Amino acid sequence: MRAAKRESDEGLHIARALLEGNIEACAIVSSEGKIVVANSTWERLASACFDELSFLSEEFDMKRFSDMLDGVCALRLKEFLSGKTEQISFALNDFEKSKGLPFTIVIYSLEISERLCYFISLRDNSESTVLRNALRDMIYIDSLSGFGNERSLNRFLSKKISSSKENGTCFSIVCTMLSNSKEIAAMFGKRILDTVLQRLGKRITLQIEEGKSFRIMDDVYVTVLDCSDRSCVSRTMSVLTSDLEKPVAVSDTDVSPSVVSGICQFPIDGERSESLLSSCLTAIFTAKRKGLKWEFYN
Repeated sequence: MRAAKRESDEGLHIARALLEGNIEACAIVSSEGKIVVANSTWERLASACFDELSFLSEEFDMKRFSDMLDGVCALRLKEFLSGKTEQISFALNDFEKSKGLPFTIVIYSLEISERLCYFISLRDNSESTVLRNALRDMIYIDSLSGFGNERSLNRFLSKKISSSKENGTCFSIVCTMLSNSKEIAAMFGKRILDTVLQRLGKRITLQIEEGKSFRIMDDVYVTVLDCSDRSCVSRTMSVLTSDLEKPVAVSDTDVSPSVVSGICQFPIDGERSESLLSSCLTAIFTAKRKGLKWEFYN
């Protein structure tokens, strides 16, 4: 019994992790349609549009939802539920019975357990929401890399610091600078430089999957790692630096990036976002002065 309960709790932990940080309304549903866990956006939307979205207010009523669809889409839903496909989506405003609801619903098959069977995402396509999301992206997203920008980083760090203080945990921040960005721009032009920066961002994502990355100051990437062990961070930096400095092929040109990184750790190197970033940048300049590829703040 205890083992079964522990397994169930672990499954619920996985479910919550899937929803964490998702800006769209989403929930995880059992095979019987019971909403096991939902994020706050889902709960707000279900409450605000109770009449229109009554088929998902307390549980996901597959029959009522199917009745809203036309014949072809109802058949697609039936095939999905029988396991023939792993994902399905519907634009609700395409159906007369849905009263022109401005939502797209996407359903994924999880198959974690009978309890954690489907992941459902509800996207609000109304003009006001689309505009609000576009404005949010302009404020918080770096258009070149797709990462968060400096404002987004400060917002993220404030929350990270607060939760780390509450839980008594530590984390590391890695600032990586493209140290020859001016030379690349002078030799090849800004378009090539932008392409190199984009490729570096993709390489960072591939090498540090568990990190949260941002782009600031044009040629600096910041990655926040939950790991605080210096030997672990050093191993990560060794692999990352080697990958980042591989030539970038742009058209018929091979560009060789040169990077240098500074690393600081919370809370020993600072307890505010400004002091932590300052420590990282100081570590970068220390590394450059010593001729190193990365350096911990000291």
